[in-house]
Amino acid sequence: MSPRSSAGAGAWPPRPVLVVDTDQTLRESICRMVRGLGYRVRTARTGIEAVRTVRQSGIEPGLVLVRATMSPMDGGEVAERVRDAKAGVAVVLLADAGAEDAELVDAYPELPVLRHPVRLGELYAVLAAILGPPVVARGRREGASRWLRRPHERSERHD
Repeated sequence: MSPRSSAGAGAWPPRPVLVVDTDQTLRESICRMVRGLGYRVRTARTGIEAVRTVRQSGIEPGLVLVRATMSPMDGGEVAERVRDAKAGVAVVLLADAGAEDAELVDAYPELPVLRHPVRLGELYAVLAAILGPPVVARGRREGASRWLRRPHERSERHD
């Protein structure tokens, strides 16, 4: 994956991730994961809201994570409109295993895809490749986020 240069991976701090999903539970779950990895997050409930955010917002996202199948605008159409509005914004589809999502993913082979359920390691790999390392990896805190440490190293206490 080489969208890193076009998405501004050298920017500090990394530009925020825009999470787009009509399902509030899934949207909040992805947001928690992205924040836990050390990236800033913005949200949109629909594709229309996402495109509006990219066009009009004072904070340009570095990456849009968008649900593949939504109504009235699917993830592929969101990707097209986002790229038309701001060429440097990367788009990644969030897809289920169903036939409808598979058809949409096949129609946009240039877009990276994360499959539900999204695994933390896969999400981190995509975010780091496109945006660069998160805030916690650049020395804002000592050590890595507790989500990036091995389970036996995790601790709620910070000595």
